[in-house]
Amino acid sequence: MARRRKFWGWGYEDEDLSRDEKENLAALLAARFGGDPLTVDDPPALAEIKLRQPRVEPPASLRVLLTDDAYERAGHTYGKSYRDIVRAYRRDFSPAPDWVALPRDEADVAALLEWAGGARLVAIPYGGGSSVVGGVEAPPGETRPVVSIDLRNLDRVVEVDRTSRAARIQAGALGPGLEAQRKPHDPTP
Repeated sequence: MARRRKFWGWGYEDEDLSRDEKENLAALLAARFGGDPLTVDDPPALAEIKLRQPRVEPPASLRVLLTDDAYERAGHTYGKSYRDIVRAYRRDFSPAPDWVALPRDEADVAALLEWAGGARLVAIPYGGGSSVVGGVEAPPGETRPVVSIDLRNLDRVVEVDRTSRAARIQAGALGPGLEAQRKPHDPTP
């Protein structure tokens, strides 16, 4: 089974400090900065998260590209800033997208955007999901349905120009995969 990223913060679900490590860190920080002792909260569990039902039904032709899976919707609610993680720890996933789209190619992206435009949905691109500036969530007060367009399947280095050392890379490429694909294009010493 593939490792899953935490839906509420940085890293993978199977990577975390132990309870003792967290409590020791809290004690160290409290002693360093003074004030009341810090408490250690458990991260949110998916079973605790309450998500509203999707507010729009996608056309049958696009249904294969969309999911309303709770893990995917929760994971696409926020980026990874401190503010985002605090809201996740408070179990507030009210801005969760109605649907998460997983396009396979550029034609799928175009079809999803055409649907979103015609249905007056908010379409939000989602590359690596690390946004620390609120770029993966709808603006506050937005009432229209939201579709998060996850570009994870568009993760290829498409073209490398050795002369200019420039590359054309799809928007869903993450660092380690990008490095592995770029390596064969390194100039020989």
